[in-house]
Amino acid sequence: MSLYAQAEAVIRRHFADTQITLWGTDDLTVEQQTHVRSKPRPYLLSAIELLDSLGAPNIVEIGCMRLPMRHALDEFDPVCCNDGHSTLFWASTGHPVWSVDIDRDACYLAAGYVQAYPNAKVVCGDGIKFLEKFQQPIGLLYLDGWDVIPGTDYAEKHLLAYRTARPKLAATSLILIDDTDLLMGGKGKLVLPAAIRDGYELLVLGRQMMLLRSG
Repeated sequence: MSLYAQAEAVIRRHFADTQITLWGTDDLTVEQQTHVRSKPRPYLLSAIELLDSLGAPNIVEIGCMRLPMRHALDEFDPVCCNDGHSTLFWASTGHPVWSVDIDRDACYLAAGYVQAYPNAKVVCGDGIKFLEKFQQPIGLLYLDGWDVIPGTDYAEKHLLAYRTARPKLAATSLILIDDTDLLMGGKGKLVLPAAIRDGYELLVLGRQMMLLRSG
């Protein structure tokens, strides 16, 4: 079975009962945000299942978890899990993880949750500068920095992060981008065409965007 066929089967399984929603706005009601908007969980679980098939074990996350997790990792609560808790999910894989955020409060929170995982490091600093200096091959790049705010350069910043990481991405690698369901592509709208030109294929688009390149 090819890696793309494997990825399709993984996604079908994790998304079997998931409704994918896309929004032309970033102004959602509390009800929409909590009970209608898709959640990150099936995207994260799909990526984790594919990790062992990638060309490098390393996970780099730009933008760490921002809110507390008030339940076990294998449980789901739509109110709590809108944040996604990505840093904790990556740490739980046992793979080397670097999670980078410029917000000290977010770094402090994430570091507290992953302190039991020696494979995970939380770095407080600028994500672009971190990627410039990072020298190891990246198997999974997770982009969740710069908030989706109309009138800001959030899409351009995520494109810059991708371009900076691109030379370090393994020939077989995954890219996962959060908040791509808002404002016609959100954080990933400029990354998507650039990544496709670089040989990535879009696996799924919704709350997050997942792209795979098989070298």
